[in-house]
Amino acid sequence: MSDLNLAKLIKDLQYLGIGEGDTVVVRASLKAIGRVRREIFLDALLQTVGPNGNIVSLAFTLPSFIKKANPGLIFQRNSISYAGALPNEMLGREGAVRSKHPICSFVAIGPLASWLMEGHGPQSRPYDPIKKVIQLRGKMLLIGCVESSPGFTTAHLAEYDVGLQKRIIMPWLSSIWYFNEDGRRRLFRPRDSGLCSMSFSKFYKFHVEHGFLYSGHVGNAYSIWVPAEQAYGVERAILERSPRFNVCGNPDCFTCNMQRWDRLHRIPIWLIRNSRRIMNRLFSRWVRR
Repeated sequence: MSDLNLAKLIKDLQYLGIGEGDTVVVRASLKAIGRVRREIFLDALLQTVGPNGNIVSLAFTLPSFIKKANPGLIFQRNSISYAGALPNEMLGREGAVRSKHPICSFVAIGPLASWLMEGHGPQSRPYDPIKKVIQLRGKMLLIGCVESSPGFTTAHLAEYDVGLQKRIIMPWLSSIWYFNEDGRRRLFRPRDSGLCSMSFSKFYKFHVEHGFLYSGHVGNAYSIWVPAEQAYGVERAILERSPRFNVCGNPDCFTCNMQRWDRLHRIPIWLIRNSRRIMNRLFSRWVRR
């Protein structure tokens, strides 16, 4: 099987509804697309939106869930993101701008990249760049990860605007080092953290009912996009009516069963279901000592 070429990817993106001048937040599984080099995929995105468009992606980094983060792991401009090949390819491109939030950074390429990332640092809310995407009437695009990494980041912003992040128990347990504006190393402990996103596929049917979810294929990957402003409006309205809508329903989910104040009754059930795994992990640590 031959690699997907640039022209084919551009054609697929255009047919899907991505066009010249768009600002697009992209999350993608390159494996689902087919045999495609990540630099070719990014080229396709950039050429599709053209010189007046902007490509944005999540460039999140993993914190340490211990009392004091490993001082050797420091968030910096070139820190590797766990969010996939696309943001890491973007970080290596000339002109790419990364925001300075130590855990929930974003990366952008385009004429408005600096403005989109400006002001998003340790004191900011994690998903604030999405507010600027909404102002630009941008698009939220999923390529090949509609089920494996469901939903749109507008839903996380809606959670914060509704105040659901206050339901997370002890968000400061996670931490990561970063350099402040004076070049001094500081320990970042979030005052709040994102909730589980595996429930976000439940929003899809409401996007469809409101007539603004668009679908197609990029290579072999089933892909969908929504306009950010409309998606945020629908998601926020649902969460205001039903604050537990974003519970994923998986009885083994740590976030939904152990970290929410409104789900405290689930803690004993989660501990019983996962007791063997917990004991095995503790025993393994004891043996290594």
